[in-house]
Amino acid sequence: MKQLRYTFRILKRNPLLVFVTLPGLAFGLAAFLLLSVYVRHELSYDQQFPTKDRVVRLYNSITQQNSTESSPLSLRSAYTEIPAKVPGIDAAVQIYRGWNVNVERKNKRFEKNRLLYADPGFFDVFGLNLLAGNKGTALRDLNSVVLTVPAAKKFFGTTNCVGKTITISDQSFTVSGVMKQLPTTTHFHFDLLASMSSVHPEKFGGFEFFTYFLLNKNTNREQTEAKINALNNQLMKPIAVHYGLKAISGTISLTRIHLHTKADFDLSEKGSLSSIYLIAGLAFFILLIALINYINLYVLHGEKRIKEIASRKALGADKWALARLFYTETGVISFFALFLAFWITELARPWFAHLMQRNLPASDLFSPAGLLIVVAFLILLIFVSGAYPSFHLSRINLVTGLKGQRDKQRKKSSLSIASVVVQFSVAVFLITSLIVIRSQISYLKDIPLGFNASHVIEISGLNKDTKAHTPAIKEEFNKLSFVKSAAASVHHMGGGYSGQGLKLYADASGNLKPINELRIHPGFGKTMQLHLLQGRFFDDRETDRMDVILNEAAVKMLGLKDPVGKLVTMYKDPMKIIGVVKNFYYNSSSSEKIAPLMLTNYSDNVNCFYLRIPGQFTKVEQKQVASIFQQYDPNFIFNTYEITSRYNAKFANEERVMRLVSAGTVLAIIISFMGIMALSIFTTARRTKEIGVRKVMGSSVREILQLLLFDMLIWVVAAMLLAFAADYFALNHWLSNYANRVSLHPGYFIVSGLFALLVATAAVGWQSWKAATRNPVDALRYE
Repeated sequence: MKQLRYTFRILKRNPLLVFVTLPGLAFGLAAFLLLSVYVRHELSYDQQFPTKDRVVRLYNSITQQNSTESSPLSLRSAYTEIPAKVPGIDAAVQIYRGWNVNVERKNKRFEKNRLLYADPGFFDVFGLNLLAGNKGTALRDLNSVVLTVPAAKKFFGTTNCVGKTITISDQSFTVSGVMKQLPTTTHFHFDLLASMSSVHPEKFGGFEFFTYFLLNKNTNREQTEAKINALNNQLMKPIAVHYGLKAISGTISLTRIHLHTKADFDLSEKGSLSSIYLIAGLAFFILLIALINYINLYVLHGEKRIKEIASRKALGADKWALARLFYTETGVISFFALFLAFWITELARPWFAHLMQRNLPASDLFSPAGLLIVVAFLILLIFVSGAYPSFHLSRINLVTGLKGQRDKQRKKSSLSIASVVVQFSVAVFLITSLIVIRSQISYLKDIPLGFNASHVIEISGLNKDTKAHTPAIKEEFNKLSFVKSAAASVHHMGGGYSGQGLKLYADASGNLKPINELRIHPGFGKTMQLHLLQGRFFDDRETDRMDVILNEAAVKMLGLKDPVGKLVTMYKDPMKIIGVVKNFYYNSSSSEKIAPLMLTNYSDNVNCFYLRIPGQFTKVEQKQVASIFQQYDPNFIFNTYEITSRYNAKFANEERVMRLVSAGTVLAIIISFMGIMALSIFTTARRTKEIGVRKVMGSSVREILQLLLFDMLIWVVAAMLLAFAADYFALNHWLSNYANRVSLHPGYFIVSGLFALLVATAAVGWQSWKAATRNPVDALRYE
């Protein structure tokens, strides 16, 4: 207790030590706490399933033209054939994505309900039970559906609803069970789980299903997975030969899917190891800057206590007694820093959770495991931060120490130099990274989409009544004075497509080449203002229903010079090419290469309408449009979506990285500024007598300023060079992921370097000016 009281007096007499190191350590610890919550959240995915250690998912690595993609989808035969041929499989299930659907019950409509289809073995594979219903038969019958508790209460007001009916996308389903809603840390989410037989999976011939196997407890896992992969390779072989592909099957454990799957188009947004590494790197470097600041300033502060330390040694204190003193002081500062870090973390947690698009409850931080991690880290922090001061300050010479002098008079210690170099290396690295990331995002957003997305409104949520009157609805739209053009389509612009195979009709023996398909209706090209290079768009003539329009990438893939009028085939029947459009970003953002695409007009289905309007879509105009739909569907819920919003959302990952780096950069600059300013105060105080002598000998204020600034800025420049080298390699690696990218020209590095020099000059300039203009008589009396 006595030592604690002494520690508080020491800290009270040295506010610079407290007010510089305490915030720095607090921000560093807060970054670590946020990281720990996020990492624990990401690692908890799919851990709630009782069978988690026995479930694997099938995937396919598909290679074509030296390009390999990993797909989580497989053929229906993977479910119908593999389990019967592999003894180590206890159960199997396939999941089919049903997207968001409308649900109707007693003239009430409920929008945007998440739907999945699954086989009867779903509950056995994942070890789940029902609150109501029989899990063995719940997904067996045609048009049966299991509801989650929130969905049951929303539709019926109670969970006692087994046997009752609802309408899902114009089709009647019977509720066969009710189950708990799965946690958010699950790689698939649903409100309704319908029987697979409802979609007649035997009619699907392509990659449509997510396939899971429950392995036997006693089976040799490696051998069983090898058998599964070998059998699926055989099932994939006819498809691969037909399309000219190379397909290699593999399996991945259930608990590794979220963070480690390489497959795209998954059931939910997959986790990102790169995000974890980025946050960990930012947290580490911020904490490193704060820790070096603390150790350096504590040692410099300790050198002002040399006489006290020497007196303690003279009175019999050994190095362990001195170490206890230093560790106590370090522990007090670390404890208060941790307390402040908890407060900062709680303030930043909602922002951080929104940024990372995750639910990060405070309970994760204050759980027993979370608190154990925090306590362990605090002990490590105290040990690391107190080790060097204890070692350095306890070695002072007793004789010179009692005189209040150090053993060696040095202008700048190696620790001070390391402090400056590390802080500004990190700061410059982050500043340069931030500038390049912002430039890359701006560059991508400035790349033309290939069509005019501005002022295009999408209307979805259609049912069978509105779909059946598509021509009449379009005609009504065209009568509205504010509608420039109207169109309809099966696929959502920028929100998906279908995978198909295409080849020249004359090439009877050739393989189908993979191509993406957008199913549209006449007027789509005009409404989207696609750039027509050759031929024409679809119109209402009947022959156009078996015609096709290609983009430039598709024409190149087929090797056609004059494509208009040529015949191609997707199944068996010939389809005539009537037009070629300029490449446009129909699904991906401008960060990716545009893949071959065909526009078709054979489908009668309609999932959305598009309106091109001259300006803002006013409430009066919205009511006029809504009234058209309500003529055919009185319960129609009018929802609109701007196409530009969908394409802007495609840069969410890049903007998330930018915000993280921005936050890290600001923290690094603030901590570095405070640290170098405090270091400047200490170092100029140590050179007070030297500065007085130089002034007496005739040195001007400008020369003194040059001397003090040069001693600090030379190491800032060295830090800049280290940061530039690291930035060049790191940013080149990051930019290599983009089909369109900025070049790393010297301007990025010059701007960040000048900014770092400005920050360093501002931090040391005022103290240097005070020292240079001080009366030399007062300086010579110092010490």
